Amino acid sequence: MTVMVAGTETSASALAWTFHYLAAHPYTQQQLHTEVDTVLCGRIPTVADLPKLDVTRRVFTEVLRLRPPGWMTTRVTTTSTRLAGLTIPRRATVVVSPYVLHHDPSSFPDPERFDPDRWLPHNAQHVPRGAMIPFGAGTRKCIGDTLAMTEAALAIAHITSHWQLSSHPGHQVKAALRMTLGVGGPLPMRPTPRRPLAP
Repeated sequence: MTVMVAGTETSASALAWTFHYLAAHPYTQQQLHTEVDTVLCGRIPTVADLPKLDVTRRVFTEVLRLRPPGWMTTRVTTTSTRLAGLTIPRRATVVVSPYVLHHDPSSFPDPERFDPDRWLPHNAQHVPRGAMIPFGAGTRKCIGDTLAMTEAALAIAHITSHWQLSSHPGHQVKAALRMTLGVGGPLPMRPTPRRPLAP
């Protein structure tokens, strides 16, 4: 039930943000098109293709950093503790925001910039542990994290192999803080058919 309910709106929000960022960054979108054309040659992607879809994975990871669907969560302390010089009593509710963590310039230089290259291996190794938690962490980590990454990568690869999406002129996208971090309304885009490389 958790996978079914939590894995719909969250995935839809993250995919909407993905196509928004791709439309705003033509060079990255072209990199993605080159990758899916080379790897898929026009066919439907499968799980076996995932290791070769590196740009796809990095694009989606960067979207999860910038616009994590689960932007806020709460935890209850099991014991009295001190954090940042403050005493937090037992059974206190603590608010944790992945969004705030993901925009911390000490972990992510120029944090507002969309940069999938942050997730190249030689760059990602410098990201501090716990600084990137779009699915939470520890014993409360999202049960569907692997499923979400898999379905998103396959959806992005399939869509971008057949379509180039561009933003609708004049449309402003604003984040909406609700249960998930959504695009705040309709996200009109112009799809242009593209012809993938033949096998």
